[in-house]
Amino acid sequence: FDLFFIVLDECNEEMDLNIAKHIVSVHRNQICESTTPTFTKQQLQRYIRYARGIDPIITSEGKKTMVQCYRSLRQNDNIGRHKSAYRITVRQLESLIRLSEALARLHLDDVVQPKYIREAYRLLRISIIRVSSEDIVLEDTEYVPKRHKRKETLVSDLSSGDERAKKSRRVE
Repeated sequence: FDLFFIVLDECNEEMDLNIAKHIVSVHRNQICESTTPTFTKQQLQRYIRYARGIDPIITSEGKKTMVQCYRSLRQNDNIGRHKSAYRITVRQLESLIRLSEALARLHLDDVVQPKYIREAYRLLRISIIRVSSEDIVLEDTEYVPKRHKRKETLVSDLSSGDERAKKSRRVE
């Protein structure tokens, strides 16, 4: 996925009641008076079919805007103590391209305008999950269940000639 958003469902008794009534009425195929569609199903299908056929081009101005937006994402995303690790990679640049092209199609435009690129950048930027914890340091030793010796001890026993360890060939 190119965008990732966390949706919080906050409890509101009145809102929950209205939503529940609406879903139950829609589920029972009852027409809801409060929603009158602007477009028919056929009109939407025709629009989507036409939009999918558009293959928008990215102009040199668009490419410059895209590079600026990608660099901005990278520069604002350095993490870690040494500020040399990044979560923004070329995958996000590819996402920026796909989203910009999708916005052009949405507007039935043959050209990826800089405004579409800036909107794609905005969407990407707000969808990036920020982690505010320090770097995690992992120990060098492997986890070995309690009934087993640590791997280092077993190797030491085998190499030092511990006959019991050699005979059993299993970790105690």
